[in-house]
Amino acid sequence: MTSEKDLIEGIINGDEKSCAKVLNLYKGRIFSYVLRLVKNYDDAEEITFEVFIKFFNSIDKFDPARKISAWLFSIAHNLVIDFFRKNKIEYEYLDERHQDPDYTIEKYEKAKKMAMVEDALQKLTSLDREIVILFHKEGMSYHEISRILNLPVTTIKTRLHRARNRLRELLK
Repeated sequence: MTSEKDLIEGIINGDEKSCAKVLNLYKGRIFSYVLRLVKNYDDAEEITFEVFIKFFNSIDKFDPARKISAWLFSIAHNLVIDFFRKNKIEYEYLDERHQDPDYTIEKYEKAKKMAMVEDALQKLTSLDREIVILFHKEGMSYHEISRILNLPVTTIKTRLHRARNRLRELLK
């Protein structure tokens, strides 16, 4: 198992295996995150590609105190915001409901609950939705989210708490 420090050193030294390993470890998560925000496969693919280009081009500025994933999500967040500004788009949470005729009753019930959660997430502010995604879907800490969104940790905690309460209200 290669440590993040070893991966960064490898990338700085031009090791293609280190680059490939970072790409393989994180491209799926970054793509999923971006796709949920931009709701367009091609745009998400392009933004994800840009994330890794920026990451590899600015590797010498990487802060070893941070996790690679937090830095990648930070770059992705900024590129998504730039994309929305450039295209004058308000972003909304991607509905990931899958329609499959082979659903069992259990799967149907689960899908129905997920649809309700997705609909409730739609009613949160863009920032609160993003915090919920990063915390619950991506499993990031308050500190990592704070660094990605450039907001104080206390603000992240408060907004997440309020978002959860709002979701509980909406799901009653």
